[in-house]
Amino acid sequence: MKKLLLSFIAFYGASACSSTTIAQSADEANVSWDEALDAEISSQRAVPEHRAFDFWIGEWEMNWRSRPQGEFHHQMEGSWTHQRVFPILGGKAIVELAWARDNPDEASQRGFSIRYFDPARERWVMAQNWPNASGAGSAFTDQLIGDEHLGRLAMYSVTKRRNKEGEIVSEHRRYNFTDIRPGVSFRWDGSNTPDEGATWFTWNIVDAHRRRDLDPYGVSGTSFPGVHQKNLCTDEPHGAFNNLEGVWTGEMTDAAGAVSPARYAAGLALDGCGVMGVLDAGGMKTFLAVGYHPRFEKWVFYRLDDQPGTPHGYFVSDEASEGAAFLHAPGLSIRDEFTAYNEPESYAPGDSLRRVVWETFNPEHISLRIESRAARDAAWQTQAVYSLEKR
Repeated sequence: MKKLLLSFIAFYGASACSSTTIAQSADEANVSWDEALDAEISSQRAVPEHRAFDFWIGEWEMNWRSRPQGEFHHQMEGSWTHQRVFPILGGKAIVELAWARDNPDEASQRGFSIRYFDPARERWVMAQNWPNASGAGSAFTDQLIGDEHLGRLAMYSVTKRRNKEGEIVSEHRRYNFTDIRPGVSFRWDGSNTPDEGATWFTWNIVDAHRRRDLDPYGVSGTSFPGVHQKNLCTDEPHGAFNNLEGVWTGEMTDAAGAVSPARYAAGLALDGCGVMGVLDAGGMKTFLAVGYHPRFEKWVFYRLDDQPGTPHGYFVSDEASEGAAFLHAPGLSIRDEFTAYNEPESYAPGDSLRRVVWETFNPEHISLRIESRAARDAAWQTQAVYSLEKR
């Protein structure tokens, strides 16, 4: 399983042969998440269009205020979460991790989001996963897209909901970030419209209060903040990738036989509903997150690398076992705020030209094969093979 993550890099044009030196000693392998995630914002990304969400970096407490039925105002005191928000990939993306503030061991209010600026579309793109206590979640596939205007950030997507008659209908969803006081507070609200913006229903208002700078990062390969008793997603098939947690080192071999070092660090997230990590290979760092989507009964990998202008992508499979193939599913990535993306047909990548195949997997060693093809009916060709061992 560990190997699978490494393979995604070759699908996006990374060089399989690199002079990059990757730490191999036990001490160097266990660096902090700060270094593994590449949390320091690079000069390349220190430009306004990439920094619109920097106001959110830090440790926060957030008051989620719903509107009681029959009431005009949202409640003043709701449920509170703790948020840790930090940059990754040299500042290309901003990651949010959330958990209940007052009852952190409770199996509720776990959340993850990642957002980055896409220069090709000149828009911010966001993916998230907020599993509930039953273990249901969106496996990092729930997405929104939007932009900033005069200090207000608005993100949109199309979602499916049941109406009063029980029918599934399309609704637009909007996330607003307003009243921003950098380093102090901001307001977030979530709304839906059934009539393309003629009317909006605001289902939550959230008041965010900044508490401090980021707490120190833990050791890479350990669980991420928000993992307490691992009491979410405890039923099968959830958990198949949990043994990815840890630090893995090895090598990548390209089609010509050239060999270069590879390092992968992964940690549990969402109290058991996901695994996240960073692959460092071929001179590129790639953030990867994996989870199971109960509604579609699919395993899904989210990936985003640190290269300029490259968007995120998804790889999906029906299985999480040795020999399973994860195929690139381009239709699963959000296109705009009008096109549905999280639909059954999005998970059937029959025309996929890239895939990752597990060759072997055991608790101490894994190997993965990356393949591509020129057309749907063409034969698969090996592009790279990864072999990693757990430190």
